[in-house]
Amino acid sequence: MRDYLRALKDPLSLRDDAKIDELRKQLDSSEDALERLRIRQQLFDLEDPSTDRYEEGFLTHAKAWADDHEISVKAFVDEGVAADVLRKAGFQVGGRRGRGPRGAVTRAKRSRVTTEEVRAALPKGSFTIKMLQDASGASPAVVRKVVAEEEAAGRLLSEGTDPDHRGPGRAPTLYRRA
Repeated sequence: MRDYLRALKDPLSLRDDAKIDELRKQLDSSEDALERLRIRQQLFDLEDPSTDRYEEGFLTHAKAWADDHEISVKAFVDEGVAADVLRKAGFQVGGRRGRGPRGAVTRAKRSRVTTEEVRAALPKGSFTIKMLQDASGASPAVVRKVVAEEEAAGRLLSEGTDPDHRGPGRAPTLYRRA
């Protein structure tokens, strides 16, 4: 769990530079093409660590650990854990969909999320409207209202569109605290 939370804040903090140097030496000295491919893949994985690698352990242990230590969902959200990851780990998080009678999709009952709760869920780094919606459990309208108010007050800055956006549709706008 600790490595997953560290990876969320700074994935590069989990790099093992000594192991990377060792693998580079092995790559330079290897003559076997298949061995070189295996080493090269290990280098790719170590040079750019992914949170996915640590997420499984988090999913397995987070709920029981949080229950034992009386840790709230909000504490995890404030540390940067996404709502969908918390749901997979077994936490009750706002905005969840369920199946009603005869397979109809229904909205799970949730309490109203206030604008102050959305403000409290504002992440420290860059974020999109969708990320804030997932973190707070609020509706898109409430999140957009808070973002517009915070931007007008000069407490949020627009960073332009997300340069890493992939997939269909327009790239979302990134925001950060001023």
